[in-house]
Amino acid sequence: MKTLFTMLASVLISFSALSQHSAKDYFLSGNQKFKVGSYAEAIKDYNAVLKLEPQHVVTITNRGVAKDRLKDYRGAIEDFTRAIALAPKHTEAWFSRGLSKYNLKDYRAALLDFNKAIELAPKDAKIYNNRGLTRYGLKDYSGAIKDYDMAVSLHEGYEEAYYNRGAPKYHLSDKAGACSDWTKARSLGLKDADAYLKKYCKEPVVTK
Repeated sequence: MKTLFTMLASVLISFSALSQHSAKDYFLSGNQKFKVGSYAEAIKDYNAVLKLEPQHVVTITNRGVAKDRLKDYRGAIEDFTRAIALAPKHTEAWFSRGLSKYNLKDYRAALLDFNKAIELAPKDAKIYNNRGLTRYGLKDYSGAIKDYDMAVSLHEGYEEAYYNRGAPKYHLSDKAGACSDWTKARSLGLKDADAYLKKYCKEPVVTK
């Protein structure tokens, strides 16, 4: 099963005139370090931003994402909760907190956060994909399929959603539907589908 995390936010929100230059520099530096996988170093830059602008919601959220990547899920949740308190309609914080809770296998709490994120952004395919994962974790296979259906209706080439939809279909004895989804995911370039096709669908895997 494949999750999709939030895109790293790069929007500059309400830096004060006094600290704007240095805060912006630290923010952009943190984003660059995040993008190359230097999450601990990114967090240091985000910390520097927050010393100057302690209520900068996007930085708080980005720091939470970096913590999640380091598997500090509880620390990430603290940041996302802080961001939500400052900006209750900040969709990425709700979505990201849901994913950190999912990573802790706190599926029921994750579901509530994804529900709120969908309320705020009803056309965001990645939220439906991740809520589908959460429903799958709760063994709500029909509900998971509905979420993956919505994800692919919003994003036709969403390979992770096709890949993920195969598992609940298989659990509901729809082997043909599962194999069709894994085949679609593979055709879209998701090589992880090869293992499922080989194990459950008895199809030869063609490598290039």
